[in-house]
Amino acid sequence: MVIDGHAHSCGMFYRGENIIKILDELQVDKVALCTNFENNPKDQSLPNLAKWFPDSDVMLPMNRLIKLVNKLASPKASLMSGNEYVFRLASQFPDRIIQFFWVNPNEPNALRDLEDKFSRWRFKGIKFHQPSAPFRFDNPVLPEIARFATEQRLPVFMHLYSKKAVENFIHFAQNHLETNFIIAHLIGLEIFEGRQVKLPNLYFDISPTPLISDQRILKAINLFGAERVILGSDTPFGKDNLKKNIERVKRLPISQEQKELILGNNFQSLLNLQTRV
Repeated sequence: MVIDGHAHSCGMFYRGENIIKILDELQVDKVALCTNFENNPKDQSLPNLAKWFPDSDVMLPMNRLIKLVNKLASPKASLMSGNEYVFRLASQFPDRIIQFFWVNPNEPNALRDLEDKFSRWRFKGIKFHQPSAPFRFDNPVLPEIARFATEQRLPVFMHLYSKKAVENFIHFAQNHLETNFIIAHLIGLEIFEGRQVKLPNLYFDISPTPLISDQRILKAINLFGAERVILGSDTPFGKDNLKKNIERVKRLPISQEQKELILGNNFQSLLNLQTRV
């Protein structure tokens, strides 16, 4: 089982037929797809910062850039319309595309919209993105969303913004041990290491290849075990991310069993997915 655990419905993954073509070419079973603020066919290039800063959490300074770009950009389509676009893709290819629902907890009807759309769309996970839709962990709706995620067995994908946000998340996750969380891009890995936090409900996404070094992936494996590490591409942010990340996992100096966990078995278990025939 090979699963891309993190991608967006834009760039090379904008059209459903192209998604399936790429998955088939790379022998990937499924992809977890969420919206972006602007769904379009354009790919986005990224500098290979992992090569120059292999031991650094380069996502933290990148987050400031992401926040600035979103602040200066012209108005985009709503998150809800983007979520609906992903729902249509997942409905078109239900055995290959897994929908994650992107929620902004600052929206006044965030919980109600989440519950309503889940009753109709039956998505498989929830996503938060602090750089693009900033929120604080003392937001009173967050515990309610965590409760809902636990009840519906939905993992919560977290793109955290800052060191302080990582610290606040750790406290939040400790109070919601029944909710499974996926941390995007190994953000805050060194903070988790320093705090010696080994939460049983914590997983780490290793996308995208230009920003995540082999060294930091191996650090995550050593700290948390291969059973807590998940393949992702972050398509369209980077060129051929999915292919490169699969190849990278296969060449890591770890056991075949560990590679299979990272490539898809962890995500399959997390979402209780069936093997594709």
